[in-house]
Amino acid sequence: MLDIVIIHPPAIYDFRKKIIFPGPIAYTVRESTDQFIIPPIGMFSIADYLDKNGYRVIIDNLADRMVFDKFFDVEKHLKTLEARVYAVGLHWVVHSQGAIEICKLCKKFHPDSIVILGGLTATIFHTEIIKKMKFIDAVVRGEAEIPLLNLMNILDKYNEVHACPNITVRDKDGKIEIGEARKLNVDINQFDFTRLDLIKPKRAFFPRDMPPHFCLPICRGCIYNCVSCGGSLYSYKKYLYRDKPSFRKPDKIAEDMQKLSEQGIKMVFLFQDPRMNGRRYYETLIREIRDAKVPLLHLSMELFKPANEEYISTLSKIDTPLTLTISPESGVEHVRIAHGRKYTNTELFKTIEICRRYRDNIHLIVFFMLGLSNETLETINRTVEVWEKICLIDKGFNTINFAFGPMILLDPGSLAFDYPEKFGYKLIFKSLEDYVKGFSNPSWHQWISYETKFLTRSQLAKLAIDLIEKSIELREKYGIYDRRYALREKVYYVMTNRLVISKVDEIMKYKDEEKKQLELRILKETIDRYLKAI
Repeated sequence: MLDIVIIHPPAIYDFRKKIIFPGPIAYTVRESTDQFIIPPIGMFSIADYLDKNGYRVIIDNLADRMVFDKFFDVEKHLKTLEARVYAVGLHWVVHSQGAIEICKLCKKFHPDSIVILGGLTATIFHTEIIKKMKFIDAVVRGEAEIPLLNLMNILDKYNEVHACPNITVRDKDGKIEIGEARKLNVDINQFDFTRLDLIKPKRAFFPRDMPPHFCLPICRGCIYNCVSCGGSLYSYKKYLYRDKPSFRKPDKIAEDMQKLSEQGIKMVFLFQDPRMNGRRYYETLIREIRDAKVPLLHLSMELFKPANEEYISTLSKIDTPLTLTISPESGVEHVRIAHGRKYTNTELFKTIEICRRYRDNIHLIVFFMLGLSNETLETINRTVEVWEKICLIDKGFNTINFAFGPMILLDPGSLAFDYPEKFGYKLIFKSLEDYVKGFSNPSWHQWISYETKFLTRSQLAKLAIDLIEKSIELREKYGIYDRRYALREKVYYVMTNRLVISKVDEIMKYKDEEKKQLELRILKETIDRYLKAI
């Protein structure tokens, strides 16, 4: 019997039985699938910390099991999964429906065990969760390693949960206790993010169609305030009790890369921008990575703002092939700046041009989004013009690309979520119950959680498909996609989703629930048969 099992749920339970049309929700993160099977990195440091403090712990990637095994019996598995504590992750809001349903099942099959919810989204809605969801005994707020260890110690001592710093609980008598919010000020270098031995199964990191891959954090926290981001300076300070970023030691990061390599990982994504901690830090980090000579096939790093030639030149000295990512979100400056990305197109294209000169060593991906508050049809068209300009800069080489993903969900805990009117948003989903109910609908366009001052929910859905189509056409035009692949992408992400939007909206008007479900099933089966045939 385990002391604690940490469960990574699918986005929607049970996506294999429910009739759902996920659409473009995972368009730019296809390796994670529309069920987002790759767990947040914090699960690994939490499991490692508990393990090192004497608790028997595993991470159970339930989402992975359900995606890769269509015969996997979730209820049978949970019944036989014996643990004193079931800790379900609700970090990203996309997991709202799946996480809550898994909590219900854990309490149903193990009524005498403790069911805990944790993660950023759980933190934002902790009082709602404890008040309304009686099958959940506690919510861990903010960074969970130390608070969860404290809760486990309390459970050992009293054989029941009691509030402690950064923990909200309902005790055995039903009384709600909210532990004090406490800044942890912990050195994150004590945590290990590489414990692949603690997760079962590992298929999400060892897919058949690409090299084994994993993510590593450079720090916790941020110095920027991008309006829709739940990991901004504002969000960390208000909800995660961290006033400034805590950076990991460069030699520790290089050591982690080596540990991952020894476990079979071939591609590493270092997320967060090391320049946030100054020149001495990023130069030391790059030197440590270069000197470690870890046998990776690929390394990825983020640019939170444009980079000068000195920085790009320093990065180019890393022997491992390197991809940089930068996310201006919009091609229009005033839209981008209002969102929190405070740089100009001139600065952006200067970075693109520098990366082009170093294309033997460095690739660059420029990410754009749909759904920012100041976007209009006119600014969106101008963004598409920027996409084409990027294609022209690197025509024939395919080392600098643009990427696009619609913003379906507004991060709880972001500035836009907490102050929607101030930042040009209108919330459709305001509570966790709203998100759970929203994800209980069949189609992705019903999951869009907000509107902007210029664009309605239906307009955002239509524009998402229009922009995916334009992105595919540009990639075909400039030789990134061949004609056959471009046609396949259009069928999968454009034609079918336009049909889904119109048909689902029509079907949802039926008052007869049985007829509604029958028509949804017919639509799903028709689309699936068509896609299998192409």
